[in-house]
Amino acid sequence: MKQTIAYGAYFLIAATVTYFVDFFLFFLISGILFDAADAPPGDISDNGKLLLSVGMPVIYAFILFALYYLYSNILKSFNIHLMLSVGVLFHIMVALYLIWNAVPYAF
Repeated sequence: MKQTIAYGAYFLIAATVTYFVDFFLFFLISGILFDAADAPPGDISDNGKLLLSVGMPVIYAFILFALYYLYSNILKSFNIHLMLSVGVLFHIMVALYLIWNAVPYAF
């Protein structure tokens, strides 16, 4: 039971952080594209689009993985062990979700 609660708590933490990152990326990309419409030389390059639509979610997945590692180490002090494969699969799904949502706004 403790392990299920630990997974649920981590899911809520990661989902909340992911929501705010997705919200931030949406406004960041929308703001860049809005500014680009006002001044054509300020248009975002293809490298910038690639960084914002793929690079940021992948970097965020690694940060979320570090959060999972820290969280699992904290839980080990309470004698609760989490499986590493669950965290890795969850972070891959989060990164793919962010890429799926960010690419239409960037391109």
